[in-house]
Amino acid sequence: MAGPDPTPLRFADAGEVARWDELVEAAPGGGEIWQSREYAEVKRHQRYRPRYVVGDGFPATLVLEKRIPLLGRFWYSPAGPDVSTDADGSPMPAEEYVARGRRLAAFARSQGVFLLKVEPRILRSDDAFAVLARAGYSRAPHVLPNESTIVLDISGDEEDILRGFSSSTRTKIRKADKEGFDVRRVEASDENCRLMYELLSGTAEDKFELRPYDYFREFWQGFQRAGRGQLVLGYDMGAGDGAGAGAARAGEGGTLVAGMFATALGRTSGYKDGASAKSRLPTGAMYRMQLELIRWGKEQGATRHDLIGTPPSDRLDDPAHRLHGVGQYKLRLSKDVTDYVGALDLPLRPSPCACGTPCSSASPGGGR
Repeated sequence: MAGPDPTPLRFADAGEVARWDELVEAAPGGGEIWQSREYAEVKRHQRYRPRYVVGDGFPATLVLEKRIPLLGRFWYSPAGPDVSTDADGSPMPAEEYVARGRRLAAFARSQGVFLLKVEPRILRSDDAFAVLARAGYSRAPHVLPNESTIVLDISGDEEDILRGFSSSTRTKIRKADKEGFDVRRVEASDENCRLMYELLSGTAEDKFELRPYDYFREFWQGFQRAGRGQLVLGYDMGAGDGAGAGAARAGEGGTLVAGMFATALGRTSGYKDGASAKSRLPTGAMYRMQLELIRWGKEQGATRHDLIGTPPSDRLDDPAHRLHGVGQYKLRLSKDVTDYVGALDLPLRPSPCACGTPCSSASPGGGR
């Protein structure tokens, strides 16, 4: 005999919103950075309204709301709802998620939402997609960058972590230290954010679209202010004076050649952003930078480190994939790629696009 219907979901009250990150971290796997209050505030930059959803037996779930002319409310849950089942972050199967998703869909429908976009970390498989399709979900273009990714186990000591890297990568890290490559954890000041953005701009060029500087500055400063982010800059101490993004930092010398930004929430740290100067990098510089992110993550209590984005496991050697270059770098840290189902759309009203307004206008777009 079926049990009673679960209590309907509701919006979090002011006290719950104030401690939102704690509620997200209470998930079995420790939560996702994309579900944090800091990320919600950054998305206001794109005119999204954060909505914080809670309920008995339901994980704290951030949804981003936007009103679409003639259609109504659109909801997107970045990397949510949470589907972790244990401290290792092992996801529930698609069949279990469908019941969880039904509760969120019912609440969204009661709020006048016409389209619900979700991104549960369900492992990708033909069977999973079939189950989701039967429940009304359809695959959507990627939004977050880690639809496929590498997650490093950093629960051991540093020697254990380094043993997981290829021998050539370990050698390069040691060489970077010997050659005087200087890695500095710095404040996300306006000056340092500008330096980091100049590096990103040089790396992006025509390879990928880059969000405006204000978006990144707000992200970096907001996360670092909350203790959930760290800006790291790398200096070549053997290089001569440079200019622009390569200018030596006053008082410490060296030429800026690399930058990275790390995030941390619950048991997971992440490699959010990374860039390097066009000039020749010291051997092993970017691997030494990644090690610094891992060290910082462990200090925050992380036991996993998400490299945030690779090609899917069946396209690792495809040079046409947009993440091929950065994927080759990350594969030298581990070749264990995890593929998720990615973004999914669930229409909550019949034929919402019949009015002629394209549903694509509701999409939050790719990127971070």
